[in-house]
Amino acid sequence: MIDSHCHLNFKKIANNIDQIIKNSKVNNVTSILSINTNPLKFNEHLNLIKNYKGIYISYGLHPCEITSFDQLHLLDFDKYLKDPNVVGIGETGIDLFHSQNYYKEQVQSFEMHIEASIKHNIPIIIHQRNSENEIINILKNYINNNLKLVFHCFAGSNYLLDFCLQNKFYISLSGIVTFKNAINLRNTIKNFPLEYILIETDSPFLAPVPMRGKDNEPSYIKYTAEYLSNFYNLTFDEFETITDNNFFKLFNKTKRYNYL
Repeated sequence: MIDSHCHLNFKKIANNIDQIIKNSKVNNVTSILSINTNPLKFNEHLNLIKNYKGIYISYGLHPCEITSFDQLHLLDFDKYLKDPNVVGIGETGIDLFHSQNYYKEQVQSFEMHIEASIKHNIPIIIHQRNSENEIINILKNYINNNLKLVFHCFAGSNYLLDFCLQNKFYISLSGIVTFKNAINLRNTIKNFPLEYILIETDSPFLAPVPMRGKDNEPSYIKYTAEYLSNFYNLTFDEFETITDNNFFKLFNKTKRYNYL
């Protein structure tokens, strides 16, 4: 299994990183993508994960971390994306739930991430919160550039899902899909092509049932995978193989390992 989106540098995980990795091995997690949210913390984040085989990192600025136009530059991407451990860009996007005061800055940052993705042919990890129309309208300006991206922690509408399908964009499903009250999400995703689905924990947030309420960690991806394999009427091994293959197809700088 692969956890395609988590935050290993957040204190609750970073302070116990060796045990977190051991737990992941026990549950047969073979690769992890740890998502960067602030360039100022990138080097520390990279140092945390660089000695673990099968653990990768993204480079980017989370929309909720944006306060000015001066936090990110295209030359920064040129520098950091050369590292073999850096396999994704972001997370980036638009958040109008937490950060309406910096909308213009969020748009500029998002566009910069997109331009870096096109230049370096590295996929974008998109954060969307109360901003479907805004994100879709921005992405439409770049559709002809062979964009590669995933909407992480997907909880969007049929409109957003149709947009993803039309453009062969990936969605990543988190523990939210296991929640009792996530009926609308399950109805939305039930017919989406499996070849464009990833799974994630978004740990330390959103622990899936039966771990809901606990601090999430990559090993808990097992429970989301079990739930979704049943949801899509597949064996666990079939679902695991499909989502693993999807991850390596999208994040094509990564290498396959049998264990962390």
